[in-house]
Amino acid sequence: MADVVEEYAEAALPAALRPYVASLTGYRLSGFAPGTHVGMPSRHLTLILALDDGITLSGNTLGSTRVRFDAVVAGLHTGPARVHHEGEQRGIQLALTPLGARALLGAPAAAFAGDAVALEDVLGPAGRRLRERAGSAETWADRLAVVSAGLTAMLDRDAQVERSMAAAWGLLTARAGRMRMEDVAREVGWSRRHLTTRFAREFGPTPKVLARILRFEQSRALLGRMPMADIAIRCGYADQSHLVRDWRQFAGASPTQWLRNDALARV
Repeated sequence: MADVVEEYAEAALPAALRPYVASLTGYRLSGFAPGTHVGMPSRHLTLILALDDGITLSGNTLGSTRVRFDAVVAGLHTGPARVHHEGEQRGIQLALTPLGARALLGAPAAAFAGDAVALEDVLGPAGRRLRERAGSAETWADRLAVVSAGLTAMLDRDAQVERSMAAAWGLLTARAGRMRMEDVAREVGWSRRHLTTRFAREFGPTPKVLARILRFEQSRALLGRMPMADIAIRCGYADQSHLVRDWRQFAGASPTQWLRNDALARV
């Protein structure tokens, strides 16, 4: 069996990109058994530049159909996205904020919600050129610098998320979803119904669904560091059963099943 390789490289983001990109990471994984990796719901849109033969996805709006992408944008989603691999993956992954969706992709985050779209369909030839330039660079530092410079050049700094929407998003993310929707609505000066409609129009999920995603996201970060019942309490679930129900929706498996069945789960 081939040796397992886990290689990562991260770049410090320039100040101009920080409101739009939460992280920029290069990765090379090899020596794993072929299988399926679960792409989890989170607060970020995902942009991947594959530096090998492409990335094959299914799930969410793709259903059971497997679609191969050279470069892809995956929006906020509420179910498992499935990454099919032959034991090797190499590419560059970016976590985009909702403001990054507008400033870099030219559309609100809601336009990509639950979907996976070829980057070239979003950015045109500029998306293809970005991947090609990154792929031709010889080192991780150079590849990440190419991506960082390319994104900075295409920034639309005039693109903004409406102030009340940005405030609602900030309240929920700052408290990891543990805030009543009535309180969020009151803070931004709207009714709960109006907040829900406008929020979903901008981001995709409603405020209540985002709150669940944020709790799930925190529970995933704590998995393996403390007992499951303690994670449930820490993350604001009613009990461990409540946590497991959310995991079954968002990850398609319980936490223990995910760890057991996904070879890249803890990578």
